[in-house]
Amino acid sequence: MSALFSTERNAMQENRMHLTPRLRTIMQQVPEGARLADIGTDHALIPTALLRRGVIQSAIASDLREGPLDSAARTAKQFEVEHKLSLRLGGGLQTVKPDEADTIVIAGMGGETIAQILADDAWALDGAHLLLLQAMTAQPYLRQYLAAHGGVIQKESLCREGQRIYTVMTVVGGGKREQKKLSACCISDALLRDPMAEEYIHKLLHREQKIAHSLETAKHQKPEELHMHREMIAVLSQALHALGKDD
Repeated sequence: MSALFSTERNAMQENRMHLTPRLRTIMQQVPEGARLADIGTDHALIPTALLRRGVIQSAIASDLREGPLDSAARTAKQFEVEHKLSLRLGGGLQTVKPDEADTIVIAGMGGETIAQILADDAWALDGAHLLLLQAMTAQPYLRQYLAAHGGVIQKESLCREGQRIYTVMTVVGGGKREQKKLSACCISDALLRDPMAEEYIHKLLHREQKIAHSLETAKHQKPEELHMHREMIAVLSQALHALGKDD
């Protein structure tokens, strides 16, 4: 089989996987030769695509439920990587030994859930593992947790999927532990380096302004919550100013 034919065949098969911009952005952060663990794997699209491309040495696909693992098994068999993909049933990182993987993907969950997974298995932030974290919600909470436990956000990539913009955090542990206010974690310094940062921060700022206005006009006042959102507005406004794009 020629290299050109093999490449074209792989491209056609990847199109059948329906790899979304969010998944592709995560995949782009995976180093060549990595030993990957995909936590909450669902259909195992990320490890399957990376195995087919020959990007990674090995892959573990882990999920809490049998249904997603059955889907992962079907995906692996369909794309002929079932002999390279280890399927694990269990919660979080409890199915993975620290020396089995050097790159860990935790994606498609809330930020609080991801933080709890990391809390349950603290070795993930030992500095010897690369973490690729994609939180669907509560991103400030996740950044706050990482700061408090020595997780350094080396890169925060943004991608557009439909009407939403998602973030993918590239994190390594072993850094300085810092206690940060939640408002200070609504964005990261790494995020500011992404080409889509201005648009993303504008979206966050408008959302925070809307929430603050709602709290200001509410019948039952929540002063502490209002104060936090006002602080977030200040942080986001300062970030736009630093980018040279005042709102």
